[in-house]
Amino acid sequence: MTTAVPAPDNKKVFRHLYQLTAGKTISDIGNNFDMVALNMFVYLLTDSAVYMGLFMAVRLAGAFVAGFYAGILADRMNRKHLMILSDFGRSAALLAIVFTPADYQFYVLIPLTFIMGCLSTLFGVCLQSSIPAIVGKENIVKANAVLTAWGSVAMVIGLFGAGMLLGKVSYETVFLIDACTYVVSALNLLSIPLRTSEERTAAAKQENMSFFSEFKLIYVYLRTVPVLLSLMAIRLIDTFGSAAHNVGMPVFSAQLKPDQPSFYMGIIWGVWGIGNLVGSRIMAKKFTGNDTSVNERAFGIATFFMSLFFILLFFESPIYIILLFAALAGIADGVSAIVYATRLQQTPDEKRGRMFGVSSTLQTVGFAVGMVICSPLFEIFKPVAVVGILHGLPMIMALMFTLYYFGKWKPGRRAVKTENSHDVA
Repeated sequence: MTTAVPAPDNKKVFRHLYQLTAGKTISDIGNNFDMVALNMFVYLLTDSAVYMGLFMAVRLAGAFVAGFYAGILADRMNRKHLMILSDFGRSAALLAIVFTPADYQFYVLIPLTFIMGCLSTLFGVCLQSSIPAIVGKENIVKANAVLTAWGSVAMVIGLFGAGMLLGKVSYETVFLIDACTYVVSALNLLSIPLRTSEERTAAAKQENMSFFSEFKLIYVYLRTVPVLLSLMAIRLIDTFGSAAHNVGMPVFSAQLKPDQPSFYMGIIWGVWGIGNLVGSRIMAKKFTGNDTSVNERAFGIATFFMSLFFILLFFESPIYIILLFAALAGIADGVSAIVYATRLQQTPDEKRGRMFGVSSTLQTVGFAVGMVICSPLFEIFKPVAVVGILHGLPMIMALMFTLYYFGKWKPGRRAVKTENSHDVA
């Protein structure tokens, strides 16, 4: 059996977690800065929305390609070292853009953007699969809540801070700032004594296998735990809705206040971020995550309400009603993300990286397909109709999932707990 990493000193464990989160938050702000700045930089260089769309597709392609391989690497190598490599790699890519002569910048953007997409996925997969080893299985919900809360803060600061920053300094200066945030994160990781993998028996240590053998290994495992397949399928469809509300928010804000769309969009996202913080705080205080059946039930319910509140948000209501739904959507979104990560972290350590790798790949595919589907629809229909369609799908799936498994969770609670012990063994 795999021996769980002990957590003899919770204060020390969480001090390390908070230090890790601080560094990650700084790099997340930089990551959101460069998402905005690079998109605008491509548009400035080419004066073409088509090229900007191609650029975004390349970054998503990097995340897609890296997804499953990142999981394999996370299960075979030192996850902390991979996260440090990812941070330094992203910093180097941004510096390469800055120091490339202006006439050649466009030509280096595509490969470097692909690399950044790969490295961002590698970092995320390694971090998420490391949490049980870092804090102990009894603390993973609290750890996920901390990471989710500060991730939402970084998103709000990064997306809207980038807009203000670009109005005052050059693109190259923003890229240099972004590069520095990744270096800070890497140096922060170097300074923390983290153990990111659990002890394994010789039988659990896999020999190098081909890609298809690796894929078969995970496919066979997922078939033995079909509820994980259901969770991943819902998360995949949920990214359709994420694409819809991300693309639709600027359109909706322009309808609310044509002369100040960015102001309204900032308020809505800011309130969503506050809701996310509240949801994360509630989870950290009230939820243990020890029972897989509770995680699965909470995921279905939270995903249903998250989609519902996002749909209601896009109705043309008074601003205080819109902000109420934004806050509720943020709460449900935070809960959904935490219980989903917690359930995947209950898989065995030697397979956990692959689980997050597969999940990352599916979510990248879902978001890309959602972007392709919803972008032209906003030219034809009102935002509420488009968001209603793309968020309606995961809402229905989450409801069906909850109703289907509800009978299995309740009478089979003991059996589910047995499965849980098998998962984390």
